[in-house]
Amino acid sequence: MPQYLAEINGGNFTLSKEEAHHLKVARYTVNQEIKIFDGLGKQYLARLTSTQGGEIIKQIPSRLLKKNITLYFSAISRPATEELLDLCTQAGASTFCPVFSKFCDANLLKKWETKQERWSQIVLASAKQCEIAKTPQILQPMTFENAIKNLKIPALICYEDEQKNHIIEKIQAGKEIAIFIGPEGGYAKEEIELAKSCGVQTVTLGANILRAQTAAACAVWALANL
Repeated sequence: MPQYLAEINGGNFTLSKEEAHHLKVARYTVNQEIKIFDGLGKQYLARLTSTQGGEIIKQIPSRLLKKNITLYFSAISRPATEELLDLCTQAGASTFCPVFSKFCDANLLKKWETKQERWSQIVLASAKQCEIAKTPQILQPMTFENAIKNLKIPALICYEDEQKNHIIEKIQAGKEIAIFIGPEGGYAKEEIELAKSCGVQTVTLGANILRAQTAAACAVWALANL
């Protein structure tokens, strides 16, 4: 059963125009049961009493991941970014933060509000499809330096020249963790040195060099499941 994002009001729920439209396309009608979620971690079985909402039958168990994962990803092309957001939502990312690193080509700040709205739609669609109860958050862009220096949680950084420290061996206990993924051109040596000086461990994902979006999805999946 697909799930729909809803605003919860006590024992009732309300759907946005977009979600109501999706229900209509799926040919749901009044009195039918649907699965809804609040985007904050709770899911419910509910019954439609109108085309815009209805009543909650009961809360149902949510499959929550063991870790809250913040993905700091360097600016990449639009298609690659959208693929990254989709894959990493499926893999278990809790928060996305785009960053400017030395070898980035994309301009994150250009039409940022439009980008943010589009990205939010992508992560929401992935969360709905995969029955994820908590919709990932998208943070404002920041520089690589600011991201590294203002970390408040343990972090790892994927680096193509790292050959010994496999990500699986460096996963730490704890609820919060961050992972940094570079652009197609990788990180500059001075960026890696800055990360190390701030206590961020470099890790490898294996022998092959992966595309940025593939590397991000693999890293997030490993942190979420191992």
